[in-house]
Amino acid sequence: MKRSEEMTAGELEQLLSDLLADLEDIEEERMFVLGQTGVHVSGSTVAKYESEREALKARIRSTEDALRARRR
Repeated sequence: MKRSEEMTAGELEQLLSDLLADLEDIEEERMFVLGQTGVHVSGSTVAKYESEREALKARIRSTEDALRARRR
């Protein structure tokens, strides 16, 4: 995969769109898994979701920053 500095504005926009969709998918999955009553979910599963969410959010922020810089 190209680094964000090597991507065009269009590629960055597509990457941002993909990352946002991934974040939405993870949040939906998390709500489904953690929202089930009567089912024990281990702490490591909860931590895994949080880790994935935070990593995606960081990538989204950096992609947004790169896109803003590209548009200047």
